[in-house]
Amino acid sequence: MGSESGINGPEESAEGVPNAPRLPEFRHLLQGDFSAIDWRIFWSALPLVVFLLSNSFWPEDLWRTQVAIVASFVASAWVFAKNRDSGVIRVITVLGFVVVAGSAAVGLAVNSAKAFAAQNIASDFLIAAVCIGSVVIGKPLVGAVARESIPALRPLMKPEHRVFIYLTLVFMAYNIGTGIFRIFLLGEFSANEYVIISRITSPISLAFFLACYFTIRKAAGFQEKPDTSNTS
Repeated sequence: MGSESGINGPEESAEGVPNAPRLPEFRHLLQGDFSAIDWRIFWSALPLVVFLLSNSFWPEDLWRTQVAIVASFVASAWVFAKNRDSGVIRVITVLGFVVVAGSAAVGLAVNSAKAFAAQNIASDFLIAAVCIGSVVIGKPLVGAVARESIPALRPLMKPEHRVFIYLTLVFMAYNIGTGIFRIFLLGEFSANEYVIISRITSPISLAFFLACYFTIRKAAGFQEKPDTSNTS
């Protein structure tokens, strides 16, 4: 567990001068310091890899579709079980797993790999609904996740901060657009092709999250401290 100083308020320096809670330094990643990365995020690719391998190389006359769906679902269940998040992030994870389970059930019932692969379409629209609902109740999703992920933000920005509202609405629009785009892809490609091609939106997602990071830092009034290590 990390320090709680960022939760209760600014900590006092040795000279008694209050310091603003520090936020994660993105430049550390650019310098090759990946110590702050939770590598479990890459586990989310495991169900995808298992599905592609099973649906490509398992003998077609031995229930290939069913095997691919079940194997991918088992991998998803393992990733879900290994997840140790809590709060809002955990709720989102649970919703995602419910979508996976529902997609697996539908895919097995209709013997369709596409029905199972369409799970990310359902997730897109579900997240969009969560976004608008969170704004309506005054607890925008982006703010809830950001304040939970970065405790130093809590004394700096309220849950209903307007920046969180704007970013949540943008995230909602992005998910709706992505969902519509993926519906088109699902109709044009095979299940395996769709699983791969539908992930071309990942760089856009990464760009959005980076934009959120810098926007939130700016809104929080965070200032880089000057480097005085080389001064006399």
